[in-house]
Amino acid sequence: MRKTDISKYTDKIDLDKKPNGAKGVLKAIWKVVATLLLVCLCAGLIVAISIGIYVLKLASEPTGIDLNARSLNLSSFIYIEDPETEQFVEYQTLYGTENRIWVDLNEMPEAMPKAIIAIEDKRFYSHRGVDWYRTGSAILSLLSGSNNYGGSTLTQQVVKNITDDNEVSLTRKLREIFRALNIEKEYSKDDILEAYLNVVNFGNNAQGVEAASELYFDKPISECSLCECAAIAGITQNPSKWNPLVFPENNKIRREIVLKEMYDQDMITKDEYESAKKESETLTFKKVTNDDEEEEDDEKNIQNWYIDQMYGDLVVDLAKYYDISESAASEKLYTEGLQIYCAMDLKSQEMIEEKARNFKDGYDSDLQTGIEMVDFDGRVICTAGSSDPKDGNLLFDRASDAVLQPGSSIKGVMAYPLALDMDIITYSSLVQDEPIDDWRVVDGYPVKGPNNAYGYYNGYMTVPEAIAWSSNAAAVQTLKLIGTQNAYNQATGNLGFTHLTDADAVNVGALSIGGMEGGVTVREMAAAIEYVGNGGLYYKPYTYYYVTDQNGTIILDNRNNAPVEAYTEETAYQMNRLLKYNVETSQHSASPYAAISGWDIVGKTGTTDDDKDIWFVGCSPHCALACWVGYDNPATIPYYQLATVLWHDVMSEYLSHKEYKEFTQPSSVVTATYCKGSGLLATAGCGNTGTGYYPANELPDYCGGYHLAGTGGNYNNDSSYYESSDSGSNTSSKTESGSETPTGENPSESPATEATGQPETGTQIPQNGFE
Repeated sequence: MRKTDISKYTDKIDLDKKPNGAKGVLKAIWKVVATLLLVCLCAGLIVAISIGIYVLKLASEPTGIDLNARSLNLSSFIYIEDPETEQFVEYQTLYGTENRIWVDLNEMPEAMPKAIIAIEDKRFYSHRGVDWYRTGSAILSLLSGSNNYGGSTLTQQVVKNITDDNEVSLTRKLREIFRALNIEKEYSKDDILEAYLNVVNFGNNAQGVEAASELYFDKPISECSLCECAAIAGITQNPSKWNPLVFPENNKIRREIVLKEMYDQDMITKDEYESAKKESETLTFKKVTNDDEEEEDDEKNIQNWYIDQMYGDLVVDLAKYYDISESAASEKLYTEGLQIYCAMDLKSQEMIEEKARNFKDGYDSDLQTGIEMVDFDGRVICTAGSSDPKDGNLLFDRASDAVLQPGSSIKGVMAYPLALDMDIITYSSLVQDEPIDDWRVVDGYPVKGPNNAYGYYNGYMTVPEAIAWSSNAAAVQTLKLIGTQNAYNQATGNLGFTHLTDADAVNVGALSIGGMEGGVTVREMAAAIEYVGNGGLYYKPYTYYYVTDQNGTIILDNRNNAPVEAYTEETAYQMNRLLKYNVETSQHSASPYAAISGWDIVGKTGTTDDDKDIWFVGCSPHCALACWVGYDNPATIPYYQLATVLWHDVMSEYLSHKEYKEFTQPSSVVTATYCKGSGLLATAGCGNTGTGYYPANELPDYCGGYHLAGTGGNYNNDSSYYESSDSGSNTSSKTESGSETPTGENPSESPATEATGQPETGTQIPQNGFE
């Protein structure tokens, strides 16, 4: 029997009792609200932490500003290595072009800094780099739809002028604020004021008060009156509007505002104020020019193409290092006493510029060239940006500035090596020398293509023959197997091509035969081909070893640049041998003109539609070299071999001073005899054979006697002819040994070449149908 009767508790505890309707709803709403609040709180904390981290990052960034170096107005020096002593020696000083003369604060009249402070930043000596009152007022003004209240202090304006950071964004403003705060910790107020008075634009390219006083009053700032100082100080807020040479009446209004501010802030007495106002009524300006003197100085300081290219590299790298604009980086080069250790080979540089100037002797004088020689670690050895004598600095450089169509020279760096790397082909695989159905669209209908320069299709060819014949169709077929996006990713991610467009990622002709919407530079091609000589690596090209600031601290360094593995070592050597075969045997391009007696030379020609660009891109065992020839206004070039001949002349001269060496075959690559009819390893029944190069663990199968090469039948480029021809017929010709090759297919040794591949004296490679 139960001892406790729980029934008496049932009126106190109802286990099934639920809250009434109103309370239940409120409770449910509260749970939802509380959940939302918690989510918002967490999200807010994450955002706050992220913003905090971002702000701390901005606060800790280097300012990129050295007022001591800027005040000294130090020239930067370039050093090159003496090949005999292997020591760096001074080579050249970098000269600036801006009209700027630095003057110390104590050499200025007191009225000059007072005028600037009065009109630009009256609390300059009391704030710590940022005037929070003015900043807050500027924000309120901006939010109200007006932007008439400037919030920047003199310190912030120094930051903006030295870094040339003109981006309109909250990030830029925050970066400016933190830089200003940091500068105030590093420099005195007078240092900052002196910098401002020497770096700010006072109109008409006059940087600083000394340049302005010489320009407007034909005298140094130390001799300027109170009124003249006010006239100069008034310009900087809006150099166009207050320009005294263009709008003298505007400047009069502005300088009298400056004088009134100085008087109201007790910087000048009433007598000084009245006297200056009286002078303002008749103040005149005088413009002084030194054009003839500057032109004479410019002629004395013309630098070579290498220094021009190095300057461009330094500007980009300094801007990135200091997080400043490129124009501010340029200013650093000219004023902060940097020491630049240049990678130029001076003797080779003089040679390449001479070759560039002289190559067109006997040809069209309007022909231009771009040439770039690169070591296998990315070092630019020498370069030439024009065939004309250099008559200025920082001119348009056809080696690094011109974005060009590479034509078939791209075949040596893209389709075939990538297909080898992806195990799609082997050294001797058969590739289709046949058009694709959707090459292009005309009037809404697909048209087959591409055409081959030799006028027909061979059906199937081995990879060595496809390259030696420079078959467009085979390159396109190969790239289709790879995929256009894979090729684009390789080109932009691993080979340093920076000018390709999104269209080049889907256009099969872009990276197979060089028909791009974007393009490449000669420098990019030279760097891209270096992989065949260094085991498959890509190094970003560089023109300087390292750079130090005026105190000797290294700020930029290229000596230990890490490479990107563009291709495997095995792929690189296979392509090396394929491009050697091209130079030694091709009867369908100018490649044999590149051969140099006694040296192992590899490379590929390239031409574009109507022969408007001609290339040769290749390597010796010492370096890579890319050469382009064309017109500034594109036109057909009647001398198809000219780029290859120029390449040969430059490389042979360079090698004449070098010790003999050979390309090194990796231990992981083996040689084997292959059948040219099947692309497989040869057997006793294969009459036409060649030597192939294969990864030791990826040898092809043995030939079973089924020979496809040459069975396509030499049908021509006309698509209607192709459609009506028998693609299965065998119209291959017999060589003297009785073996089968496509008509015109070369055995391993061409009768038109020496053992080195150099054309015999007087031998002319036919132009029509060749590149």
